[in-house]
Amino acid sequence: MKTLVIYNSKYGHTKKYAEWLAEDLDAAICESKSLKTNMLNDYDTLLFGSSLYASKCEAANLIAKHFELIKDKIVALFTCGLVDVTKESNIREINSSLDKVLSSEIRSKIKIFHLRGGIDFANLSFIHKSILKFVYPQFEKKPESERTDFEIDFLENYGQTIDFSDKKMLEPVIQFATSKAYLSV
Repeated sequence: MKTLVIYNSKYGHTKKYAEWLAEDLDAAICESKSLKTNMLNDYDTLLFGSSLYASKCEAANLIAKHFELIKDKIVALFTCGLVDVTKESNIREINSSLDKVLSSEIRSKIKIFHLRGGIDFANLSFIHKSILKFVYPQFEKKPESERTDFEIDFLENYGQTIDFSDKKMLEPVIQFATSKAYLSV
């Protein structure tokens, strides 16, 4: 079985996960901006990775765009963001955002994994810094008892350089990819 890891990464955390996956699975790897549609035909297993920015997930858009071509393949999506993915409320928020792009049919045919990345505030783009600087006071002025887990994570990590990337988080993704590839032989 041939596997392709397709990813987009603005600040490197998703890229790190994609490279780890490609290495552990002996898979090909491709940045989403370099993906050619015909490449999808050459692989049995497709692992899409995407950073999360303002609840947007580029890989979800790619999956939806190419669904007719890939619907009979083994497909997984892994998201990568700053929020703590061990908190159910954060997962609900991410999934709610994905539901706006991925139909129930698509969701039933793919497996989704959520990974935790990080942030390097000093290296954010001007636009991302501006957005965060705008949002920070809105979250901060909320009473602590009314803050969501997402808002708490945001406030705790604002302005810092933190990397939560952990290769162990990929174990379920690798297990899924290898068990599904084995079953389809």
